[in-house]
Amino acid sequence: MNCVIKSISPCFETIKAVDGVLQHLVFHQARFDKTRKELYGETSKIFLAGHLFPPDKGVYRVRMEYSQGIEKIDYTPYTPRIFQQFVVVEKEMAYAYKYCDRRVLQSPFLEKYDDVIFTCKGVLRDTSVANIALLIDGVWQTPQAPLLKGATRARLLSSGWLHETVLTRHSLQKAQKFAIMNALIGFKVLHNVLIKD
Repeated sequence: MNCVIKSISPCFETIKAVDGVLQHLVFHQARFDKTRKELYGETSKIFLAGHLFPPDKGVYRVRMEYSQGIEKIDYTPYTPRIFQQFVVVEKEMAYAYKYCDRRVLQSPFLEKYDDVIFTCKGVLRDTSVANIALLIDGVWQTPQAPLLKGATRARLLSSGWLHETVLTRHSLQKAQKFAIMNALIGFKVLHNVLIKD
């Protein structure tokens, strides 16, 4: 059984901006550079700070689409989503790059639940919009092989606060706490959450 399905699409980066300041831009720049090189063979440098100009007041979701170069930039006021109910879904797929075409992440369960937690061969991966972390024996752990290596995940791993390991469906029962993370949410511990396995 192979857990890889290839997809071809432009990519996008989502960055949080607070009062005109782009949050943790160095990690988004690193993924942008890596994706342009690996998918499109581009090695010329594009500095995101010179192209992204969010509004000076408020919290904004900055969405930048790109392939060889930047194609489109949108600034949208950020409204946090509520996550209370998840369902675990076994699905073979690959999403190593942040493709604009997100059909591979769709699930009929999203009509009934706030989000899904994807597994492949019983191993935890991600939700449809965030990386995950479990607090087990006092240590915050995140899946070793996520669908997408998110910018917030990369930042917390580099700080040594978060640790990679192989997590399975059984790990959900062992965990004392459950958290999701992405550029907009940050690292959010969810309380009173329902996870249907």
